[in-house]
Amino acid sequence: MKLSPKEIPRFLENPDPTIAAILFYGSDTMRVALKRQEYLENLLGSTAEQEMRLIRLTGDDVLKDHTAAFDAIKSVGFFPGQRAVLIENSSDRTSKIIFDCIEAWKQPDAQIVVTSGQLKPTSQLRKSFDTSKSTLAVPIYDNPLTEMEIKTELTRAGIQINDPNIMTGLHSLSKELEPGDFRNTLEKIYLYKLSDKSPLTSQDITVCSPISAEASLEDIIYTVSVGATSKISRILNRLEAQGVQPVALCLSFQRHFKLLLRLKSHEGSPTEAISNQKPPIFGPRRNAILSQLRLWNIENLKVALACFVELDLNLRSVASNYPALAMTERILIRVAMLAKNKTI
Repeated sequence: MKLSPKEIPRFLENPDPTIAAILFYGSDTMRVALKRQEYLENLLGSTAEQEMRLIRLTGDDVLKDHTAAFDAIKSVGFFPGQRAVLIENSSDRTSKIIFDCIEAWKQPDAQIVVTSGQLKPTSQLRKSFDTSKSTLAVPIYDNPLTEMEIKTELTRAGIQINDPNIMTGLHSLSKELEPGDFRNTLEKIYLYKLSDKSPLTSQDITVCSPISAEASLEDIIYTVSVGATSKISRILNRLEAQGVQPVALCLSFQRHFKLLLRLKSHEGSPTEAISNQKPPIFGPRRNAILSQLRLWNIENLKVALACFVELDLNLRSVASNYPALAMTERILIRVAMLAKNKTI
């Protein structure tokens, strides 16, 4: 029987020892491993391996010795409690051997836990688990990790999280990166914080993030220009970790909003205005600027420019005691709100 996505969390928390076998499968091998580990811990407890109540085999082990899995399932342990046999990296080649064991299974035999990579609907292993009444198939989908899943993994690794914004930032990063890249990022965080017991910071995450996740000036300019206020803090923290100075950032915004004001003041349409621009603007940047021009009116563009002039003066002021990053973020949020014609 195949479990639906809604049923999986409840099943992982409350394992059913009366089921003969469970199949975990999916393209994200690390996520598959984490889910079956969560299941085994809830099924067997934390001392199962020390008490030899968990036997580990691979698909190759089963193919080399067809009786290995059968013997492991039927063996009687020295310690009381639920037992399990884990068969990792299984495939259609091991399907018949595994189901021979399932047919011979009866309580109190060890429960059979099988893992595999991505399986097509035509896979014999998958079809057998989907249709059998004594088995469960648990598909692990290649979706971004939830915030709770990320927090669970970090907590399990002994990493302390005090700031809720850290979890929000990591969850956003999981959506931006390919699943494998995000997994690598988590692994780097584990290693980076191995001997550091201080709480996880945004700088730690930036250091461990792949280059492809680095922010650019274009990222923050576009984010502010379209009014995406919720993304400003995260991108700004990345830029700071990459060494971008607030003064340089402010000057870039001034140049960009002067361009928007000049284009918006053109007598013709935005398309005509941008076509007459020298030097010419091409490709994705052209499309981005056109979309921004639709959001802004001349009055708000002038107000935005005044905000950046004020920010530039404050950043260069020796007398200013206000943190530069906080000052910059406050102005960027104010300007982003103008993109949606909101009052500031």
